[in-house]
Amino acid sequence: MSNKIQKVFNFLSWAWAGIIALLAVFMFFSNTVNGFGTLVMLFCALLITPPIKCKLKIKPFLVTILSSVVALFSVGVFATPAVKEKAKEARKIEQAQRAQKEREIKQEIAQPVATTPPPAESTAPSVPPVVVVSPPTIETKEPPVTIQKYDVSCKVVGISDGDTINCLTDDKTQIKIRFDQIDAPEKAQDFGTASKQALSDMIFNKTVEIDAKQTDKYGRTVAEVYYNDKNINQEMVAIGMAWAYREYLKDNYYIDLENNARLQQLGIWSQPNPIYPSDFRRAKRGEQNTPIQTQQIAQSQEKRDLASSGGQCGSKRYCKQMTTCSEAKHYLNVCGVSRLDKDGDGVPCESLCK
Repeated sequence: MSNKIQKVFNFLSWAWAGIIALLAVFMFFSNTVNGFGTLVMLFCALLITPPIKCKLKIKPFLVTILSSVVALFSVGVFATPAVKEKAKEARKIEQAQRAQKEREIKQEIAQPVATTPPPAESTAPSVPPVVVVSPPTIETKEPPVTIQKYDVSCKVVGISDGDTINCLTDDKTQIKIRFDQIDAPEKAQDFGTASKQALSDMIFNKTVEIDAKQTDKYGRTVAEVYYNDKNINQEMVAIGMAWAYREYLKDNYYIDLENNARLQQLGIWSQPNPIYPSDFRRAKRGEQNTPIQTQQIAQSQEKRDLASSGGQCGSKRYCKQMTTCSEAKHYLNVCGVSRLDKDGDGVPCESLCK
């Protein structure tokens, strides 16, 4: 009978030693205890095995208990810094929660108590005051909302002309960008090269922000381009290096910028009769001989100038007093200042209306 009991104890000892050994290996690879702690646990597992316990002069049962205690104790002593840090964070969180509860209790105690005013003297029986205790209020701060102002940032690596660029994103993706709502002179037109150079001076080799609108039929990204929060599309029109693109215009502010540049005779408006780029392209393709859209724009500009002047005739009588061709035509045709047309060909102030 004692032999069977001894076999059971030996089996249990082997099983317990195996559990401790497996636990030591698992905790080592899971970065729970360091290497020294693992060795201590494996040594304790070795002591628990029956062959070793028999060689020791201490009682086997006592060896099993002491080895188990040392093995489990080593888990806490030889824990890795990461485990200790997690435990420390858990304690901090627990302390913070406890402190929060204490503050809530103090707020509730310190909350002012509102009572109803004492009743006026009357023959009616008195009513005890009603005590109203407001619940503690906990202020919650909403996290700040980050609004992305632009679609993408990229570095300008190429200038095709005054309204088209090549851009390189941070992940080395190249984007071809067609400026929205503006149309720069073609390379073969007057100011075509100057427009390209003006755009290059502003943004070449610089990081710009892109507000994408759509993709055109050529696969280009149609967008408004910003540098240091300045709208480069509008800037090109404002300095007279591009037209407001009537066919795709959505913001009439571009017309205002174009008109101001024209009145100041900037860029393309310093020449007598600039041709609208769409007319130039159609003529180049042989689709038309007369710049119809250019003429329509000029008529619209004359009406705009006439409206801004109130349609009135001032005291101006000489070409040197005129600022624009439309103003000269107004004084000739409406106000009857014939001296503006010296050669009688119907065109006033040849220096303005070439």
